[in-house]
Amino acid sequence: MSNGYRTLSQHLNDLKKENFSLKLRIYFLEERMQQKYEASREDIYKRNIELKVEVESLKRELQDKKQHLDKTWADVENLNSQNEAELRRQFEERQQETEHVYELLENKIQLLQEESRLAKNEAARMAALVEAEKECNLELSEKLKGVTKNWEEVPGDQVNPERYTEALAQRDKRIEELNQSLAAQEKLVEQLSQEKQQLLHLLEEPASMEVQPVTEELLKRQKLNSHETTVTHQSVSDSHLAELQEKIQQTEATNKILQEKLNEMSYELKCAQESSQKQDGTIQNLKETLKSRESETEELYRVIEGQNDTMAKLREMLHQSQLGQLHSSEGTAPAQQQVALLDLQSALFCSQLEIQKLQRVVRQKERQLADAKQCVQFVEAAAHEREQQKEASWKHNRELRKALQQLQEELQNKSQQLRAQEAEKYNKIRTQEQNIQHLNHSLSHKEQLLQEFQELLQYRDKSDKTLEANEMLLEKLRQRIHDKAVALERAIDEKFSAVEEKEKELRQLRLAVRERDHDLERLRGVLSSNEATMQSMESLLRAKGLEVEQLSATCQNLQWLKEETETKFTRWQKEQESIIQQLQTSLHDRNKEVEDLSATLLCKLEPGRSEVVEELCQRLQRKERMLQDLLSDRNKQVVEHEMEIQGLLQSMNSREQESQAAAEKMVQALMERNSELQALRQYLGGRDSTMSQAPISKQRAEVTSIGPPLGEQTEQGSMQIPSRDDSTSLTAKEDASIPRSILGDLDTVAGLEKELSNAKEELELMAKKERESQMELSALQSMMAVQEEELQVQAADMESLTRNVQIKEDLIKDLQMQLVDPEDIPAMERLTQEVLLLREKVATIESQGQEISGNRRQQLLLMLEGLVDERSRLNEALQAERQLYSSLVKFHAHPESSERDRSLQVELEGAQVLRSRLEEVLGRSLERLNRLETLAAIGGAAAGDDTEDASTEFTDSIEEEAARNSHQQL
Repeated sequence: MSNGYRTLSQHLNDLKKENFSLKLRIYFLEERMQQKYEASREDIYKRNIELKVEVESLKRELQDKKQHLDKTWADVENLNSQNEAELRRQFEERQQETEHVYELLENKIQLLQEESRLAKNEAARMAALVEAEKECNLELSEKLKGVTKNWEEVPGDQVNPERYTEALAQRDKRIEELNQSLAAQEKLVEQLSQEKQQLLHLLEEPASMEVQPVTEELLKRQKLNSHETTVTHQSVSDSHLAELQEKIQQTEATNKILQEKLNEMSYELKCAQESSQKQDGTIQNLKETLKSRESETEELYRVIEGQNDTMAKLREMLHQSQLGQLHSSEGTAPAQQQVALLDLQSALFCSQLEIQKLQRVVRQKERQLADAKQCVQFVEAAAHEREQQKEASWKHNRELRKALQQLQEELQNKSQQLRAQEAEKYNKIRTQEQNIQHLNHSLSHKEQLLQEFQELLQYRDKSDKTLEANEMLLEKLRQRIHDKAVALERAIDEKFSAVEEKEKELRQLRLAVRERDHDLERLRGVLSSNEATMQSMESLLRAKGLEVEQLSATCQNLQWLKEETETKFTRWQKEQESIIQQLQTSLHDRNKEVEDLSATLLCKLEPGRSEVVEELCQRLQRKERMLQDLLSDRNKQVVEHEMEIQGLLQSMNSREQESQAAAEKMVQALMERNSELQALRQYLGGRDSTMSQAPISKQRAEVTSIGPPLGEQTEQGSMQIPSRDDSTSLTAKEDASIPRSILGDLDTVAGLEKELSNAKEELELMAKKERESQMELSALQSMMAVQEEELQVQAADMESLTRNVQIKEDLIKDLQMQLVDPEDIPAMERLTQEVLLLREKVATIESQGQEISGNRRQQLLLMLEGLVDERSRLNEALQAERQLYSSLVKFHAHPESSERDRSLQVELEGAQVLRSRLEEVLGRSLERLNRLETLAAIGGAAAGDDTEDASTEFTDSIEEEAARNSHQQL
């Protein structure tokens, strides 16, 4: 018994020691866990304090930056105002300089014009002298011939030829000197024209040189600003690198804003330059119009002076004729001749007036053509500038797209890094949960051991007799149990406080989730608005496409109108050429008749009358030359007009091609932006799904962690508290990381909205350009109408010329009748009557030919209409045959009865008969066409009757066959 008691006491002592050591270990473990929890809390509080301090420092930095930005903005506005004032001042100085240069150049041009006029007058004078010298030389040569004849008749001592040879040599020298002076004056005229062209080039250059110094000054100021920023960055120490990087980013943003403002200012400068160029162009046009008006007024003054001179001459002639009639008592023939001369002079005066009017009209048209060419050049320059602006905008869009792609790549890399960090955190949480489970298992094992020890103690109490020792042990055990109960109550209170904190955190998380949902809904609204804008853009594009189609249709109509006008113009030219040829032939015939009559009359008339007739003939020849020159000038103007119309149409085609290319580029850009928006939608959809799944999984994990009851395993709950705190801290970190991604998405959406606004602006620019092209089309149409009116005016001028020619022919006839002797009158009347009869015959033959050609055309048109009707009927018959074949196919697919076979055979036979008849009718129609082509004039009416009979026979045969087929079927 004593040995057993000893062993039991030793065993109990060992158990007590182990229990005490276990309790110490548990106590130390709990203290460590509490220290870790408290340390983590202290770290969190420290971190929060540090973050608050950083936030306040950042706020102060933001305020400083705002103040700095306000100062820089004020400086920039001052610089802009100074720049604008300097630009205005420079622009005014340049305008003054240009006006001064214009005045100098105008003075020089006037001097050059006066010099050129003097040179032309000298050249005309020299030419007149040369002609006079030539006439003198001719007279001297004739005198020499007469002298040589006399010298041959006279003896050799009486002649001195040396004197004549010396005179001829002097005249030759004088002619050579005059030729040299003419050549020198022509060189002077060429030099003056070259100087005039150089001055015009100098007038065009200063407008382009005005813009360069302004841009150079802006570039210098930008360089100075960038240099100042680099100096300020270099002065910062290495200890504040992170802060400086943020500041650098902010300064870059401000620099971007300033660059955008500079771009706007440059755009405004360009607009101002364009407006100044337009004003310069208008000033030049006004100056040119003033010059043209001055030249017109000078011409009118000259015309008025010439008319006054001619009127004075006519009055003198009338006065002399009246005096001659009073003084002369001879016959009435010279008076009639003087009256005829006066009539001829009045006719000449009228013709000169008409020629002067035509010359004025020609000059006006030349000025209009020059103005149109200048307008076309200005439009082409504006189009070239617009193309350059388009290219610059396309380059800028490409750069923006590249930047977007880089940002998307950075976002993807950041998202991958965040996922890796989340995976690492999840692994750490797993390892901590495993450690906690292992500690709980060890605690449960130790509790079982304690229960066994209690049972052993109870057994010992029953077995031992020393009650006092047992009571002492029990009291100690009770005290320890009481201490454990107190510790458990503390742990339970701490657990409840932790649970309440977690509930608060869960509420905060739910509020954050709701805010995220609101943000997502807002983003979805933004996306829907973007979709609506894209749809509106697509509808605008469709409308623009329809407008482009309408423009193409209008262009086609214009081309068709142009072709019709060209055909009409060619016909009109041919008719005019034929008329001109007829007039020339008639003039040639009349000239021959006049020459014959003059030859016959010169033999009979006196010498004074012959001189009068020669003067009249010379005047008539001059008039004919003037008419021929006018006709040649008109033909040249018509050819130049056609060339200009072709050039305008080519420019219109090029404009249409450019507008089509721009529309295609816009469609491509919109397609690319649609693809980018779809990619962003997919990305946001995936982010929404991940965001919706993450809080659900976290809530489930929290519920499972809170799930075990508190009364069953209090020590396990006390050990699980720090793990839950760790999970809440992780969720908070994840919640802090998620809004950053949402902010990145918001930035991308804002960038896309900017791109959409840029696309809208580009579309508005395209619409403006299309409107301008429409305005240009309307201007060209107006030009075409004006040119058609000019052509009508030219036709009216040609008609007036033909009338004048007829009037002059009548005057020539009257003169012939007055100059011819009464004995030769019947012969002249007979000749004139024969000529008139021949002309009437020619006119009747031409009218008959036209009527015959018109009848032939009408007959051919009727025949063609009949053939078209026959072809339509043939097509209907062929359709009926196709229907029969389709019914046959259906019958073979679904056979029913033999009666149906018979009916189908009958229909097939009828179709074959129809086909043979159709072939016969086609052969007849082809034979008739050949006959019409060969004998259109002879058998037109008969052919028309045949076609009508054939058509009636064909229709009757078709009706009879249809009646037979219906009868057989019945």
